[in-house]
Amino acid sequence: MATRTKDPGAVWGSMTRTWNSRGYNRFDIEEAREYAAFAAEVFAPIYPVMARQIDERCGVKEGLCIDIGSGAGHLAIALAKATSLRVCAMDFSGPILAIARENIAREGLAERVRPVAGDVHRMPFREGTASLIVSRGSMRFWRNKPAALREVRRVLKTGGMGYVGGGAGNAELSEEIGRKMAEREPERQTRPFKRSGQRDARRWSEIMKKAGYSRYEIICDDSGFWVFFEK
Repeated sequence: MATRTKDPGAVWGSMTRTWNSRGYNRFDIEEAREYAAFAAEVFAPIYPVMARQIDERCGVKEGLCIDIGSGAGHLAIALAKATSLRVCAMDFSGPILAIARENIAREGLAERVRPVAGDVHRMPFREGTASLIVSRGSMRFWRNKPAALREVRRVLKTGGMGYVGGGAGNAELSEEIGRKMAEREPERQTRPFKRSGQRDARRWSEIMKKAGYSRYEIICDDSGFWVFFEK
């Protein structure tokens, strides 16, 4: 049976579904802490840079933002600091969301950033809820990319913006993170964010068309590979 959040106000929107996390808790709490510590130590510099880029490129400063595949909440926190947005940090892993909740509380942002359990293919939000939907690093794991983007379209308000993709923010950060990752895991390539090429751009253009978008831009530069779109 569908349920609503305890706080179904206009800014947050209403949850339309409960979330059954069985089969999605890929980490136990110790593995989740290890993953979150790695993200905090290695990737920490990229989140403020990425939040500023999202702010500048999308221009959405108020309303509800949903961060898909939010992990431990680092980008959601950075977006809340850079804008006046309220942010739902959405992930399908309960242990990861527990760590996100700790990180959000530590930053004093519990009133503006909320962990939410959910999957991009069946997001637990009403139609037309979000002003901005973002994701860094999760879209390559989406099982059915056109279906996932149609679900994003359903949840976005008319005129709402989306910004999904991956990267480190700029070339310097990419090189820095590459060195850190090589030190920690020597078997990895020294540059973790290989720039996607024209083949990827063509493939994502087809995906966006299948998902029903006509207003979108594919960005492939030192910030990474991103798809920027409007409902």
